[in-house]
Amino acid sequence: MAGPGRGTERKTVELDTQGRILASDAARAELADRAGRFALLPSSHDLIILARAKAQGGPAVSPRCVLAGDLSVFPIADFLAFIHTTRATGMLTVVAGGIERAIAFQDGEVRAATSQATAERIGEVALRMGFVTREQVEAVTPAANGLLFGEAMVAAGYLSADDLWKCFHEQVTSVFHAMLLAQEGIFYLTDRPELDLGSALSIGTQSLLMDGIRRIDELSLFTSRIPGTHALVRRREPKRPVRLEPLEEQLLELVDGRRRVFDIAQAARLSEFDAMKILFHLAEAGYVEAFTGAALAAPTPALAALTDLVRAANGALRAIAGTAALSNAQDGLAAATRAFLADPDSRFEPLFRRVDLGGDGALDEAALLGNLSILRDSALRRVEPTGDPARHLRDALRELLFFQLFHLSGQLPPEEDELLAADVRQRLEAAGGLG
Repeated sequence: MAGPGRGTERKTVELDTQGRILASDAARAELADRAGRFALLPSSHDLIILARAKAQGGPAVSPRCVLAGDLSVFPIADFLAFIHTTRATGMLTVVAGGIERAIAFQDGEVRAATSQATAERIGEVALRMGFVTREQVEAVTPAANGLLFGEAMVAAGYLSADDLWKCFHEQVTSVFHAMLLAQEGIFYLTDRPELDLGSALSIGTQSLLMDGIRRIDELSLFTSRIPGTHALVRRREPKRPVRLEPLEEQLLELVDGRRRVFDIAQAARLSEFDAMKILFHLAEAGYVEAFTGAALAAPTPALAALTDLVRAANGALRAIAGTAALSNAQDGLAAATRAFLADPDSRFEPLFRRVDLGGDGALDEAALLGNLSILRDSALRRVEPTGDPARHLRDALRELLFFQLFHLSGQLPPEEDELLAADVRQRLEAAGGLG
């Protein structure tokens, strides 16, 4: 993954099922300078650590990894506090749940952030905050002008510099908060003496850390009334009317029984957390309530079956993404898949709307099932004549898998293409509902 500025090609190695290491040209040149015997140290599944059997010392070339670890035994909040205290400069990368996120630090303070999560990219943040439209986001082509995405939106006149700063601030806050929530995965810190940030953003690490911890505590309270950003909200008549603040009145005007929390946040140009907080207070005062639907109720056998369908499909999607990565086709596959998910003419667009594609190729399970729960009666029958949500979900997942196989055909060696197709077919048959 590129850093927050204009990225450079990553040096990669591949480990096959026989334990053989295959290095890219860039990685091979660097490894050749370190020829010798190394000990394989025990580590988490996603991290390989080698130590020279007889240390030789010598100068280290920057950028270099100065620390790496396992999130399950080293709380990331403690490490973020360490970076702030030691006034470190570098790039912290956290990989959790198949998503890679990175934060750039300068003298212990946050300067920029980047994420593989679609919802945390600057264009999506600007869209979610109501500053731009989907058409404007898709119209921006920063690479053509050598610009970062935010710079390109300003150059196109879609965003002002002040609004871009607000979007950067919200993006950093979102990425930072997501890192704090990570309990399993890996992290590593690399020193980077030169950071191409594309902005003069500087946010206090200590304030972000305290705000993040506060958000975690408050969200556990908010979800007692508002289950999440995909929850639908409708009005109620309070037993005892109270005086509302202007922002509370503004959000109450947006509550119409058809909007979800993130729709209300977008219309009000607020972060989703701030919208959740205000709606929670309105719910406490008796002015609004979340819908009681399948996505908000306790798990049922029907919901469990739908969840099993999604998880089976995600297993196949991960297998396809893994095979694509071996042939350097993963980036193209991810881009094509995101276009497929966002196709406005597809009958599956309401189901895939805002569904994130993880770094491992899997879909956001909660978002997908949340969208399915909202497709009720007439809305569902418009896209699925039988009105059966399980059938609609199955058809959508099957079409996505076959689309990916079609996209990769011709890009993979014939034998790998056949093996992948057979593997996916076997997974679909084993899943029952997908077969």
